[in-house]
Amino acid sequence: MKNKTSFVSILFIITLLFFIKKDIEAQSFSSQSYQIQFGNFNVTSGKKSSANYTLTDTVGQNAPGQFNNTGYVLKAGFQYIYDTSNKFSFAIDNLSINFGTLVPNVGSTSTNIITITTPSGKGYEIIAVENRPLSGSNPGVTIPDTTCDSGTCSEAISGLWTSNNTFGFGFNAIGINSSGVATGVGTSNYFTNNNYYRQFANSATNETGQVFMSENKPVKEHSAKITYKALISRSQAADSYENSISFIAVPKY
Repeated sequence: MKNKTSFVSILFIITLLFFIKKDIEAQSFSSQSYQIQFGNFNVTSGKKSSANYTLTDTVGQNAPGQFNNTGYVLKAGFQYIYDTSNKFSFAIDNLSINFGTLVPNVGSTSTNIITITTPSGKGYEIIAVENRPLSGSNPGVTIPDTTCDSGTCSEAISGLWTSNNTFGFGFNAIGINSSGVATGVGTSNYFTNNNYYRQFANSATNETGQVFMSENKPVKEHSAKITYKALISRSQAADSYENSISFIAVPKY
């Protein structure tokens, strides 16, 4: 510990003398082969680990650390380069949703989980779109997209859907943590709670895919549980219904 304290003190004196002599804040080194100009030169930086800890550090920089203010985040120090080592990724844990046999006036639900990582930039948006409504084998026979209990929800607006007399197909999204507990992170601006649903935008009628989850900062493995709901009336024709849902993850820079 004594050696480390002495070394830092010497470094500060050298930097101070250099500043007085050159009357500039940047540092410069040169030879016949090269010239290096930089705001400061780190003594060391990197990632250290053991069985019990992982440490990233920057030693020698004038003011390393993370600084936050309205409208910006500044990360000073080479240890923050590891923040960008995670690649942009998007995953869906179940690609096949099966409601089984639908019972009139009884809502049926099924779920899957989406997970996104955006190591840099200003966050992400996730967009949803369907290729068509849930459609049967006979042309024109569909389970229509829900309009929710109030009759006002759409592909862009969610609404409360708890009545067993409100028929259709729709979805809900709720941000969850790594333990599966609902947090609303990324989705609270789009769904008030898990009783709020919206339609999927229908590409067959040229509806534009809509954002249903977003954040304005880099994230690592943020997840949301998607709940799909189908509810039919007694007059719904017996058939097998299907469609295709696309989720599009878009990084923001």
